[in-house]
Amino acid sequence: MSPSGSRPGPLRSIRFRIVGAFLVAMVALLGALGFLIVRYQEVSRSQALITEGYLPLATAVGGLAIFQQRIDTDLDRLLRGERRPATGAEAAVQLYTAALSQALDEARIHARGGARLAASGEERARINKILAQLDRIDTLFQEYEEEAARLQRLLEDGRSDDALTERLSRTRTDLADEISTLGTLIDSRIESLTRQTDAMRIRATATATLAALAAAGISAILLAAVLLALRPIARLTAEVRRLATGDYSGRVDVAGADEIAYLAREFNGMVDALQQRDRALVERAEELNRLSRYLGSVLDTLRDGLVVVEDGVVTLANPAARSSWQMAPDQAPLSPLADALSKPGASELDGPGGRTFQVRVTPFGDRGQIAVLADITDSLEATERLARSERLALVGQMLAQITHEVRNPLNALSLNAEMLADELEALDPDKHTEAWDLLGTVSGEIDRLTEVTAHYLQMARRPPARLAPASLSELVNDVVRLLAAELDSQGVSLTRDLASLPPQRIDGNQLRQALLNVVRNAVDAGSTQLALTVTAESRTVRVALTDNGPGMTREQIDRATDPFFSTKATGTGLGLAITRQILEDHGGGVEIASAHGQGTTVSLVLPRRDSREEA
Repeated sequence: MSPSGSRPGPLRSIRFRIVGAFLVAMVALLGALGFLIVRYQEVSRSQALITEGYLPLATAVGGLAIFQQRIDTDLDRLLRGERRPATGAEAAVQLYTAALSQALDEARIHARGGARLAASGEERARINKILAQLDRIDTLFQEYEEEAARLQRLLEDGRSDDALTERLSRTRTDLADEISTLGTLIDSRIESLTRQTDAMRIRATATATLAALAAAGISAILLAAVLLALRPIARLTAEVRRLATGDYSGRVDVAGADEIAYLAREFNGMVDALQQRDRALVERAEELNRLSRYLGSVLDTLRDGLVVVEDGVVTLANPAARSSWQMAPDQAPLSPLADALSKPGASELDGPGGRTFQVRVTPFGDRGQIAVLADITDSLEATERLARSERLALVGQMLAQITHEVRNPLNALSLNAEMLADELEALDPDKHTEAWDLLGTVSGEIDRLTEVTAHYLQMARRPPARLAPASLSELVNDVVRLLAAELDSQGVSLTRDLASLPPQRIDGNQLRQALLNVVRNAVDAGSTQLALTVTAESRTVRVALTDNGPGMTREQIDRATDPFFSTKATGTGLGLAITRQILEDHGGGVEIASAHGQGTTVSLVLPRRDSREEA
């Protein structure tokens, strides 16, 4: 609905004006063209009358005159008694009879054709007069032919007839006059028609030129009127372009009641409406952008992965999901996750990097799913460590109680064994009796039990880690110096490759004990070549011992750090268990890599805590 008036009426319509101007111009042009065609048709008919009627007729009449002259020549020869070289005394009339008849027939044919081409009755009357004259020529020729034949017969008989000769001479003269008159008539008519045709052509060209100029003038005037009526469209186009760039300040004012004025009013109303809608859209877009940024920040800060899958293709994945599962929008999820997506609900899934994920799948739409991927590896490990710590704490309490109960009898047994040794030495100073061997066995077992109880007490009463800055390289060198004599005595070589690191916050005494346990386990396993390395990574520091021992099976690797598990007949199974607990107290862990018959690498992994950065 127009904001300022009704729609334009049909007489005010710009379409009516343009169509009317076009029709007027077309009528003018068609009128000029029609007049030109009519005039040139008249010229063409006149030209055709000349070329197809009078000119062939003139040619035929000219032939009659030629044949007439030849007949006259031969007739004069005959009257003189001369004979033609080829025909003897045969009359010339007889020789040219066929040619004259054919020439007369052709002249009649051309004359009748000209009558058909004649546009006026006057011209047809002239042609009918020519036909009548041709008939007279034909009659005179027949008379001439009969008289010439009688004269020839008389001359052949040696007789003569002056009256016949005189009559033949008059007929010949009349025939020549008729042919001459007809030729003159035709020539004059051709000349007259030629002048008329040229005049008609000039008049037709002039008239057509004037009509064309008039039509062109009318068309130019109408075109100027149409362009004047359409001039506001340029302003409308310019304002539309401004509107396309987002400029809503333009308005178009066109007076009148035609379509352009109506369009201008509608355009102004549309600009106002677009301006209002644009403001609303901008406000809505700002609100949506704010919500989008807020939701994006929420998704980006989520530690759990969030994935939206539709029709088997990922449509949304937050940074946690992209980093842990290497997925991107418009790609299919990895096969383990794709299988889990087909089962709504919660499930555990082994993901990339050996991590364990809890997957919660919720249907989304008709053919979509939303999956929340929570990395529960650390939680499971923490739960396992807590359970192990609780078990170790319980075992430690039991060991402390048992050790307390065992150490008192062991002390008494040890004291009694010493007293018994004193008594035996008084009875058998040379120690030749079997009693000394039995006493040695008892004393050895008492010492072994004492050592075992000491290990148990160490595990049960191990104090918490006390972190302080210390150099890992110096700690490793201290352990090597401490074990140097022991390793040399057993023929074991040890190499070191220690990275230069700033001091780390560690419990030096506990780590020294852990590293001693690892090295002694390798030596006890039969290794002869050891290599100690210290390497730094972005978040961790790794102290690794590699040996050339017999290696371990998968089951042995899994149980190596369990308490009381040992492959040695006299081992307590507490060395690596204590080592693992020490590393876990530091926030790290123990990693074992081995293959049966190919040696073992035990890595003490610590979180990197540069004391200078923390300071």
